[in-house]
Amino acid sequence: YELDVRTVADIGSGAGKFCVAAALAGRCYFTGLEQRPRLVTAARTLARFFKVDNRVCFVEGTLGDIAPPIADAYYLFNPFGENLFNQDDCIDDSVELSNERYVRDIAAMEDLLHRASVGTYVLTYNGFGGRVPYSYDEVRVARDLPKLLRMWRKTRSKQPTLASGRTIKDRPTEPVSLT
Repeated sequence: YELDVRTVADIGSGAGKFCVAAALAGRCYFTGLEQRPRLVTAARTLARFFKVDNRVCFVEGTLGDIAPPIADAYYLFNPFGENLFNQDDCIDDSVELSNERYVRDIAAMEDLLHRASVGTYVLTYNGFGGRVPYSYDEVRVARDLPKLLRMWRKTRSKQPTLASGRTIKDRPTEPVSLT
């Protein structure tokens, strides 16, 4: 628990690879949030196969439709980018995918980050399309990977304000690559 993180939520967990692999390597508890029922089933099977299902669970749903998982850290591997893909590049057509959905998902994630407790971490790989609130400080950046990996920590409960009293707007993580 180097960072005092005991619970991690993977938003858009897919088939559960991140949660299961991380559980095998560490002691944290993981929750994967995934919208596709068949991927949730596959993820649960994977966790049982590797005998980490006592520390890994998968929830079917989307941000904004169910209560978001509360965690010490959130992992975001461009979870909303599929909404912007060409239809041929999407996993399947079993869920709503649209520009409107993308905007809703980003807004829900930004709201979750605003409401998170001081001390919460956010790890983004290839961004998430939204803005990390200024109440978070960047802790680490890995630029030697195919895509940018960034870690942020919430250090303040409120957004900083300017001398004029206006709140500083959120900062972008990085442009999301669709390739």
